[in-house]
Amino acid sequence: MKELKAIYLDELRRRCSQHLFAALQDRTILPGELEEVVWDYYRQTTPSLQEFYSRYTPEWEVFYEHESMLPSDFLDFLYCMQSAFRKRYSLVELDISYYIEQMERCSSDLERRKQIQNLFLDKWFHLLTSKEYDYQFHHIEELCDGFFLFDKNLGLKTSSGVHGTRIKWLLLNHPELYRKIVPYEKCMEKNRQIQELVRVLGKHSIGENKRFDTLSGVRMEELVRSAVPSDIEGISLGDDLNHLLPIEYCYLSDNELFPAFAQRYAEKRLQVFDSRSQKDTASVRLDKKRVAGQGPFIVCIDTSGSMQGRKEVLAKSALLAIARLTEKTHRKCYVINFAEDIRVLLVKDLKQDMPMLVDFLNQRFDGGTNIGPAIDEAVRMAKSNGWLRSDIVMISDFEMPPATDELINQVQSLKKRETSFYALVFGSRPEMDYLNMCDRIWDMEIP
Repeated sequence: MKELKAIYLDELRRRCSQHLFAALQDRTILPGELEEVVWDYYRQTTPSLQEFYSRYTPEWEVFYEHESMLPSDFLDFLYCMQSAFRKRYSLVELDISYYIEQMERCSSDLERRKQIQNLFLDKWFHLLTSKEYDYQFHHIEELCDGFFLFDKNLGLKTSSGVHGTRIKWLLLNHPELYRKIVPYEKCMEKNRQIQELVRVLGKHSIGENKRFDTLSGVRMEELVRSAVPSDIEGISLGDDLNHLLPIEYCYLSDNELFPAFAQRYAEKRLQVFDSRSQKDTASVRLDKKRVAGQGPFIVCIDTSGSMQGRKEVLAKSALLAIARLTEKTHRKCYVINFAEDIRVLLVKDLKQDMPMLVDFLNQRFDGGTNIGPAIDEAVRMAKSNGWLRSDIVMISDFEMPPATDELINQVQSLKKRETSFYALVFGSRPEMDYLNMCDRIWDMEIP
């Protein structure tokens, strides 16, 4: 039975890898996610193998019971079982009359009768083994055919040329939510400014030591001091076995939980203490240009009534694009919706948090505009442990009162701590105080 289960699991994996090769190559599906879905389906369906495994048990019992009989007794057995054998096997497969006739002809030659008996048993054994094997593998084929991932209507990239997206895969169990988010996904993929923002934000993944634009011509000679426990800033995801959280050691030491640990290790998604190395710089130019930070994302998105219509679609599309970066960069995303009040959402695991994000995206844009509480919340988060060196993105038409001196001072203080500010600007009358805070802005053209 163990061998049959192993064969079934291997066949399921083989067919998935072949059928979803394109989706795995372009990372529409991650290998670890596919393995998780395969295992879920395997656990649900493998009990049915027991029924098919035992289908031929009665015949096997008869075989082993009469395998060691004396030739004289074995001939009597063949007489009694003639009709049963003829029902189960054709004459081409097993002609029982022939063996009975041969044993009768050599009734006095016991050695010859024993040879005929062994020939019959060998033939029966191979036929029974083959029938059982074919029957079990036919069932395995049916189980594999029933796997929902092989349904072309899913819209994943497959060998049949059917196309789909990463977001559709993430919302595979929530098709009604995916239908709501399709317009934002299409806009996200086609808009030049959103793609440029994503390129800048995703330029560096967590753990990279470079902090300056290599195109500026500045050559840095740096002495990097390794991080020590006193440099801990928070918790992040990675594969550093020297900085694991205690819960990860539980997974590592438990035989049943170890596969989950190994999978997350391969994907660099273990929970680790985030320590920051320090640098002693021998030569620094004053004109060096800082690029995107390597900490989390903080997105302040204007949901006031002035952002309705095409602005709303573009704003939500930009938020979706930034949220997708959390997978690629292993950086969390804190979303702040602001109108007259603020509402917040934390995206740490895109697959798990996707339904909440979709609900967030489908909230109505309405009311007045007050960016102050949103920036206050962004500043508060950027100063907290685990949120240092954040990239803060403001999405708004910025048609609002000028920024206060206190707010400007807070932003300048954060920028000294390697926090970057970016803005997507809608409309033709933005308040420049907010844009002057930013390292880079994109003017969103509204047709």
